[in-house]
Amino acid sequence: MDLQEDVMWKESFFKDNFSVDNCLSQYTVKSDLETLRRELKCYGNHLQQQMSEILKLETEAIVNLAEYLTNLSSKIEDLSVPIHQLREEIKNLYELIKLAEDTYSNSLECLKSNNTKQHNISLILGIISSAFYIENMINSSQKESFDDLTLLERIVNKYSFQRNYLDELEIIAPETENILRRVESQLLSMINKKFLESVKQNDVETITKCLRMFDNLGKQIEAQKTFQANIVKPALEPLFTESHLVQCDHDISKIYEEALFFMDNTMGVIFDILKRNPDMDSYNFALNSFWTEFDKQSREGLPYITAPGNPELFQKRFNLTWNLLAKIAAKCGDKSLIKQNESFQEHIKRFNLPVYFEIRFQQIAGKFETDLLNNLNEDIYAPKNDLNVTLKLTQCFMAVLTKCFQPDVFIEHLADQFLKLSMLLLTRYLLWFKTRLKDKLFENKAKLEDFVLKSLIDLSVIKNVIAPNTEDINTINHTVYSIMPNEIKPVILKVFKSNRKHIGNNFNDLASYLVKLKLDESLVQLHHVGAIPRLYRRTNRSAPKEASSYMLQAVTPIVSFKGKFEKIIEHELGEIMDNIIYEVTNQYLILVQEVLMSVCKTEESLRRLKSRNINASDDSGSTDSTSDEMKIRQQIRLDVGYFIDKLYTLGGERAKASMEKLRQETNK
Repeated sequence: MDLQEDVMWKESFFKDNFSVDNCLSQYTVKSDLETLRRELKCYGNHLQQQMSEILKLETEAIVNLAEYLTNLSSKIEDLSVPIHQLREEIKNLYELIKLAEDTYSNSLECLKSNNTKQHNISLILGIISSAFYIENMINSSQKESFDDLTLLERIVNKYSFQRNYLDELEIIAPETENILRRVESQLLSMINKKFLESVKQNDVETITKCLRMFDNLGKQIEAQKTFQANIVKPALEPLFTESHLVQCDHDISKIYEEALFFMDNTMGVIFDILKRNPDMDSYNFALNSFWTEFDKQSREGLPYITAPGNPELFQKRFNLTWNLLAKIAAKCGDKSLIKQNESFQEHIKRFNLPVYFEIRFQQIAGKFETDLLNNLNEDIYAPKNDLNVTLKLTQCFMAVLTKCFQPDVFIEHLADQFLKLSMLLLTRYLLWFKTRLKDKLFENKAKLEDFVLKSLIDLSVIKNVIAPNTEDINTINHTVYSIMPNEIKPVILKVFKSNRKHIGNNFNDLASYLVKLKLDESLVQLHHVGAIPRLYRRTNRSAPKEASSYMLQAVTPIVSFKGKFEKIIEHELGEIMDNIIYEVTNQYLILVQEVLMSVCKTEESLRRLKSRNINASDDSGSTDSTSDEMKIRQQIRLDVGYFIDKLYTLGGERAKASMEKLRQETNK
């Protein structure tokens, strides 16, 4: 290994990424392991020699450093005692400073407290002095000096300012409070006097100043009570008496009008003042003066104003009272008071609405039940009328239904109850038809048919009146439900839908009953189709050329029914006719299929007989039989053709499809 390679090889030992494996791999390429061992041993000896030389050179410096450190440690030990003494002295000094600071703070707080007390005492002495001065002025012979409203206003302003200041500081002693109350009472007495005088004289300026003085003293409630006791009560008390009610012919509306006249006119000045001075919004004379006294006088003076035993008078007075309360609430500035204010609610609860509705329910429902009983025994048909109904009971139903929503019966607070009553009446009305049919009170089918048709007519009329097919709320205004409040009108649309469903179900039941009547009537004749084979088999009858007589009689009831009632129930007749013809056709088809099947079986029997007995006479008989079967089929075709010709144009799509099926059956 040359010198350069040797240096590089030794330097590789000190690199961070030195790897023994790589080093051995590179070295063994040029030399063997024994040579490597010798080289490493020589290099190790060399390093050891270098370390010995370094230690010889640095030993003296290390010894000197150790000596210096020893001396430094000794000196530090000598300083520890003075430092401890200094720490104790600083601690003592800190405690002295803190004590001085606390003493100074306490002295300062005491000084501030003394200054505050001195200030409060001065303030209290000042207001007491002012109070005595005001009291002396009031009690002195110079009372007339307060005719000068400006002076009174200044006194009140000064007093209220100082009083409010004391209240904020909360430094009023009981003795001081008594003095202030006495003075305040005297001031209020003088303001009340000025206020009442100005109200009676309609002196707007003085009223305004008095209200401001009440406001400054925080005595708004006192002002309203004064007005209630001295102005409102004398005006309302004579109105709410039994004698005055008699003078008004028991018309409570006149008393209410007088009360409203007082509120709008006598109190109108105050309302105008408060409107022009929005800063005095703490006053509400309409609520705290007028309404409070009105409620009291109405309860005490006219305790039986509700007339619970007289539903007509009850309803009238309730509506009048409710409308009056609504006007008072509006005057109070909050229309929701009528529903949210407890005193308003308690006043209106004097009227026992559940009892009123119970009475009306008995009157309306009781009358209708009586009419129902009468219409089960007497003549049930009505003469010509504006409603275009044919049954007396329908007239009665419309009368009681209209009664529910008449202005002199209906009460908005019972809207849901009257609505339920109307639905109960409808249910009872519809039930009557089923009862009438079930009891079988008709002498013959003609009268029964007439009843069913007229019932269908009335149901159509009723449906248009109380169950119009509409989603437009405005339509309600053209029905008996027009009196309903707007918030309930969306519910009325659901009632319309429910009524349509119930009336429609009843209508369909009656229509089905009518269909059954006509079906039975026609089937009596159509069953004669089974006699056709007997008419032609081995009778030597000639081939048929026209329909059987039974067919003429079978279609006549249906055709005459169409002509009789076409103009009476024009809109509903189409569906009824379609149902009648559809049912009759299906039953006739079954009968025809049975006859044709019987004919086919007969033909099959004859063919078998012919195969057993082949001779001339039998051949002739067979030919005659075959001719008879053809005659039978021809007669059935003629009957079916006549049936279809007469009824095809009278039926709907369903009936026509059924008749086509019948035609196909006979043409096979």
